Amino acid sequence: MKKYIVVTLAACALLSSCEEFQPVFTFQYKDSENYENVPGSNVVQPGDITPTRTIAELVNLYTPGNQIVIEDDIVIAGRVISSDKRGNFYKQIFLQDETGGIELKLGKNSLYNDYKPGQMVYVKCGPGEKTGGLTLASYGYKTGNYGGNGMPQLGSTFHPGEYAVTYESSYIMSDRIINDHVFRGPYDDIVEQVPVVLTESQLPNNTATHATCPYIGRLVTLKGLKYANEVFTLLYLSSESSSKESKNRVFLSDQTWGIDSWAMSKVNFLERLRNGDFDTATVGNSGDNFGSVSVANIDHVKETDPGFLDGMKDEGFRRVVYYWVYGIFPEEEEDQNLAEERMKPENLQKYWVRYCLATNANGYSVSQYFKMGGTEIQLRTSGFAKFADQKIPQEVLDGSKTVSITGILTMYQGSIQLVVNDITDIVVEK
Repeated sequence: MKKYIVVTLAACALLSSCEEFQPVFTFQYKDSENYENVPGSNVVQPGDITPTRTIAELVNLYTPGNQIVIEDDIVIAGRVISSDKRGNFYKQIFLQDETGGIELKLGKNSLYNDYKPGQMVYVKCGPGEKTGGLTLASYGYKTGNYGGNGMPQLGSTFHPGEYAVTYESSYIMSDRIINDHVFRGPYDDIVEQVPVVLTESQLPNNTATHATCPYIGRLVTLKGLKYANEVFTLLYLSSESSSKESKNRVFLSDQTWGIDSWAMSKVNFLERLRNGDFDTATVGNSGDNFGSVSVANIDHVKETDPGFLDGMKDEGFRRVVYYWVYGIFPEEEEDQNLAEERMKPENLQKYWVRYCLATNANGYSVSQYFKMGGTEIQLRTSGFAKFADQKIPQEVLDGSKTVSITGILTMYQGSIQLVVNDITDIVVEK
């Protein structure tokens, strides 16, 4: 956890001035080439590559919990249905054909520049000319009565020791591997992908596969979704400790916790944290209790971060902790009597969990829960999406209006999730 380090915070202002100007060019740039003509672009024409399996036929080779490295000469093809332009997807694209969809884990940002929605993509899944086969796996598979199937994906083989929660494959990080397996159709061959409107009876159950539900991984529209007054967000006290450790986890679930935006950026999260919105949340998995966000378990602190308690003897360190806990320094408080009371070591050390969460703050994905009839739907949005902090309309929150959502239908531990490309994919129904 954290060491005892006295941090000095300083601010400086850099003053600069500039004048507006209009550049004058005495030459003309050549028209840029289409990326199809750039060497190494991996663009192929229709007929250059022939698919040997549908997406469903590929996915059905997988058995839950047993990722496989593909050794056969298998080629799939699908149209792109995702875009990371608005920040709600991260190093991934989704492809679909008429039999289902699959996630392709490409370890690059700004993929929307190369993979356009509606563009054909061919994937040589088996060994390439220079590299071995891709790994067919699942994200979010969980055994037991409260688990179920996850989302099929293609990636690289997962190596133990990499930072992850529970992954069966890793991102394809190397351009050499990507170029050996992933090929794009021409940019002028764009076919708009029309979402399939599903009824509740067409939704997958927790053990569904592509064989039983061809809509998994595809672009769909769900109508008449009613807000369920519940969110799910997982917070970590430290990025240096294991994400699996119960004493390092805070679950925000079973209520809204005041989160009325689609997700939470870092700034949004810090504001809510310091306002006390999460104070009653406990540290630990179900059945464990290592204190709460506002009342730390001192025995836990002694074991995990003894330097923090030692630091309480130093006023300079307490000032830093005060800043992270409350967002301002004690001398900036209007009520100095309140600041003096808060600065007492016995009062400040209780907020060790809030201090840890603040110093480790990030953008947070939020699952906002909706109901389609009697079926629960998780709308998953990223804290790094450009629309993360946009408020959910009040008429949706209070249940007086429902929403229609178009997104990619995915599975996580047997639960149904929808992932949208943009906020415009969520429409308040009249």
